[in-house]
Amino acid sequence: MINKEKKYYGQFSPEVDKVLDDLYFKNKYNLLSIECGAFDGLTDSCTKFFEENYNWKTINIEPLQNIYNKLIINRPLSINLNIALSNNSDDKIFTNYKHPVLNYEWGNGSLNHTKEHKQYLEELCGKDNYVNSIIKCSTYKKIIDDLDIKHVDLFVLDVEGEELNVIDGMIGCNVLPDVFVIEHGHRDSNMFIEKFKEIDFPYKLDYISFVNSFFIKTK
Repeated sequence: MINKEKKYYGQFSPEVDKVLDDLYFKNKYNLLSIECGAFDGLTDSCTKFFEENYNWKTINIEPLQNIYNKLIINRPLSINLNIALSNNSDDKIFTNYKHPVLNYEWGNGSLNHTKEHKQYLEELCGKDNYVNSIIKCSTYKKIIDDLDIKHVDLFVLDVEGEELNVIDGMIGCNVLPDVFVIEHGHRDSNMFIEKFKEIDFPYKLDYISFVNSFFIKTK
């Protein structure tokens, strides 16, 4: 019998989901993952592989309506949420720049672009070439409580500058992910290391691949 080669969907080479598979989740079935900044559920997805090959349940979080419409088609087996994660449940302004080729359908929108990222986007797209949308927000803790989740194996966070606020929204939650992947992008991994020390968060940096920091729970 010919074995079908497994397909990885993540960004970079090795892909983020391949790194996760090789280091933490090889042949581990029926687990649960959360991917925040899930985009269309296929492009650069870190969780599609595990849903497809290991029967994982996934909670995908994508704030932009036009992208979310594709997500629910591409990932019908997932729990798909059309919100943004932050440090509270207020409605907030989400800024999305218009790419010269991809239009508004790309993954660089944010509630809180860093100064460096904003400068890059203005140079690429034009200083005033963006739209602001009012986005419904939630916290990680609220989602865990609302969905009555008892255990999270993997949390992938890609929010283009809003990371520290999302982490603040995890404080006080009794269900924290075993593996926590943060796309540090225009930040330094050390910022998250120091943040975790400051709030006594139970994580240590285990691995770095391209712009992704892989943290594991220590207690």
